[in-house]
Amino acid sequence: MRQQIAVALTLIREPFTGWAALSVLGSCVIAGFDTLGVVAMLPLMQLVLGASPDTGIPAFLVRVLGTDDTRTLIPVVACVVGGAFVVKSLATVAFRWWLLGHTSRLTAHASTELFRRYVSAPYWAHRQRQLAEIHRALATAVPQSFSQVILGCLSLAPDVLTLAAIAVVLLFVSPLATVLAAGFFALLALILQRGLRNVHRGIGQEMARGDLDAWNALMPGINGFRESRLSATTGTFVGRFADAKLRTARAGRRLSLVSELPKYVLEIGLIAGIALVAGVMFATTPPEYALSTLAVFAVAATRMLPTLNRALATTSGIRAGAVGLDILFREITALDEHGYHDHRVGPGRRFHGDIEFHRVSYRFADSQRTVVEGVSTVIPRGATVAIVGGSGAGKSTVLDLLTGLLEPTRGTITCGGRDIREDLDAWYAGIGVVPQEVFVLDDSVRANIAFGLEAADVDEQRLGDAVERAQLQEIIEQLPHGLDTRLGERGVRLSGGQRQRIGIARALYRRPGILVLDEATSALDNETERRITGTIETLGGHMTIVMVAHRLSTVKNADRVLFMSDGRIETEGTFPEVERDNPGFAHLVALGRL
Repeated sequence: MRQQIAVALTLIREPFTGWAALSVLGSCVIAGFDTLGVVAMLPLMQLVLGASPDTGIPAFLVRVLGTDDTRTLIPVVACVVGGAFVVKSLATVAFRWWLLGHTSRLTAHASTELFRRYVSAPYWAHRQRQLAEIHRALATAVPQSFSQVILGCLSLAPDVLTLAAIAVVLLFVSPLATVLAAGFFALLALILQRGLRNVHRGIGQEMARGDLDAWNALMPGINGFRESRLSATTGTFVGRFADAKLRTARAGRRLSLVSELPKYVLEIGLIAGIALVAGVMFATTPPEYALSTLAVFAVAATRMLPTLNRALATTSGIRAGAVGLDILFREITALDEHGYHDHRVGPGRRFHGDIEFHRVSYRFADSQRTVVEGVSTVIPRGATVAIVGGSGAGKSTVLDLLTGLLEPTRGTITCGGRDIREDLDAWYAGIGVVPQEVFVLDDSVRANIAFGLEAADVDEQRLGDAVERAQLQEIIEQLPHGLDTRLGERGVRLSGGQRQRIGIARALYRRPGILVLDEATSALDNETERRITGTIETLGGHMTIVMVAHRLSTVKNADRVLFMSDGRIETEGTFPEVERDNPGFAHLVALGRL
């Protein structure tokens, strides 16, 4: 577990050692107050039972206070005992407030850092990741790791120190009785922990599986609302969600019961332990000494039992939370192994010039199959280039390589003679992308076009220019609040063509030198496709346009067509030239005419 905690702590950017040291120091202070209260009980009971104030701690108090009158000594010692317990209680509340506050803040920082690592992961690794697992890691694994395991380990420190300090005091009071009591309770605690260890871990694993299954049932029902409604499968997903939640609830109930079980066992054990100590003390010491010693042991027991119960409950929580720590450990290890997008600032100069592919090949890390093989071509600056071909030809992979989301396995991609990976952030700054499915925020039109920018940072002139060039004015005028109209989750207020125009406006707001369209019109009707195509054609010559399309009507006026098959460029030229020279493309054109 030590290695897993160390890896989890890499999510924390602020120093952890100093905070942990303060935690230990606070634990020592609290343990000291608790010990002082117990220590003061021995002279108090001796004075109450009429012991002579001429020896031991009472003699020390007589010298300090200058009187041997028990009517003075007893109230003073009683005040010391009560004061120690009051200060200890107040210090414990303050310490827990500080500890919980800091741990909650660390949990928030850790979740943020894990999210940052997810969004900085390589694109190929992100495509393989399940959304439900990301949700589970952020919403469950991080809180379990920090609030249950790490906080639990730190919370154990004051409890262990308190138990150890009181045990040392009792050892001085009566070594034999202390050894017997310590051995008895240690054996009882060991039996409980050994017996419950696998139960805790099993419950933690069941809760983790339940969380994952719940997310897997939730997303098709919510994100696939339309499909689940029309296919009458809503009840299936609700049933799966209910089953997962019920399994998690049952596991939570078992965890609560198992965590509380030691408390009841120890309460019974306390009676047996005191009876054991009483038998030993009355058999080996005078009655008055036995009574005072038993009183001290009774007070100590009232302090130790809640502490021991809390320590055992914390240990149970740590073991159950260890499952979340395991999940977090695997996620961080995988993320670190795959590497992250390099956000280091390069020269900062925008890329200009022709885009050149130099013998570019690509193979996914988890596959032996090369999906793009030896692609070499030139995309002239300001030209409109279409990439066409059948499914699985490698078109989208070429676009992902062009945009810099994927790094070539072999070969290079340059723009104006510069490798685009020399400064990816500068390359991204010069690219606008319109995907087939435009992601629409549940926010205003303005926020969707100026994607990711704060309201105060939106350039109104640039926004107006993007709206005009994407031919969105008429659509915006029909909306109830214009640019400030909220579009709803996933853009439910918009038609497919309107969403695509939002995507084009979003891309144009960036004022890119290169516009990339990935099947941007494939899901549209013919009339909407014609309008979107007309919009795209008006942009030709002002920027380099690279598009992938299945509908050949979208690309017939492109300056250059690249026909791909099996990851290679078979033919390139104008639309008529490729139709003439490539039978496969000619067949697609014939099918399109039908």
